[in-house]
Amino acid sequence: MINRIKYAFDSFSRFATLFLLSVVAFNIIARQIHDLTAGHISFMIPGAIELSKYTLLFIVFTSLPRASTHGMVSVDLLSNHFPTTIHQFLNKLWLILMALFSSILMCLFFNKALLTFSRGDATQDLQMPLFYFYSLISMASLATAFSCLFEIMNDKSSNP
Repeated sequence: MINRIKYAFDSFSRFATLFLLSVVAFNIIARQIHDLTAGHISFMIPGAIELSKYTLLFIVFTSLPRASTHGMVSVDLLSNHFPTTIHQFLNKLWLILMALFSSILMCLFFNKALLTFSRGDATQDLQMPLFYFYSLISMASLATAFSCLFEIMNDKSSNP
């Protein structure tokens, strides 16, 4: 079950990354055409900066369910020299703290989603409802917390 959730968020993160690269690359080329034609031809995407900003936010949060358990950068200068039990304890402590932090983020972003939905807040340029963004971030934070707890329960973090 948790692997399906991770796969779904991984897929969304990949799609968002491709979308971000496409928007940026298209706008760079469109800017060059705009400059070469002295402003007579403009293919630039309206709200491209806003699209890029929120897409990058999606990429960060949708990659967390997998990265929190498998991909975070760790500096093992000291922990590799600890006994195995201490190393396992530190790994589990990290996962517990990450699950707690993700749970707090989920609550905060869920409340923000409810608030922006009730007020009807939207983005500045494209007028996209903000509660979509906060809802996705809260779901990704919940998936990150579940991913960390699943790793603790399966004891996969105990491998040094």
